[in-house]
Amino acid sequence: MRVLFNIDRLINPTLNEKAALEQLLQARVLKKNDFFLREGEVCKSLAFIEKGSVRYYYQLEDRECCKDFVFENGLIGSLASFFSRGASPLNIKAMEEATILELCYNDVMHLLSEYPSWRQLAQIIAQEQFVKAEKREAALLKDPPEVRFRSLIEEHPKIFKRVPLTYIASYLGITRETLSRYRSKIRS
Repeated sequence: MRVLFNIDRLINPTLNEKAALEQLLQARVLKKNDFFLREGEVCKSLAFIEKGSVRYYYQLEDRECCKDFVFENGLIGSLASFFSRGASPLNIKAMEEATILELCYNDVMHLLSEYPSWRQLAQIIAQEQFVKAEKREAALLKDPPEVRFRSLIEEHPKIFKRVPLTYIASYLGITRETLSRYRSKIRS
């Protein structure tokens, strides 16, 4: 499993810790446009993406507001809902067919309580999520849209091959027309 290979490089779990995780992971396929989580539901599991992609979004009265995209090797789930056992404020939906490796709440709690490497991985994931959220908030509040666009291109150069323009525009907080103008500037 590619996900486990990447985890192995990051934290180097023992054979026993790897076996414990592998025993609990449940493979599942999300077809394009399948929900992993709907707004209002309690997030009962977390999953690693083996192949494919998902998007996180909020459903507003008149539109969807894209929060994030997650691709191979990424972790998906509403961490706030998962750990608080409260309703999720967001939707998580497959943008393309996605093969995921899922862990239910009780299995995650078991791994965290019994295995130091999985606690270490959880800490790394939490830190990454905090940093990512703070950077995104700062960019939305301080950076002009064109700067956000250029940053997205630098961080994810192939994003336009996998994510529809409507979602990218929503993520950047701009219209599709503005996004097209920015793309044209870069091509010329």
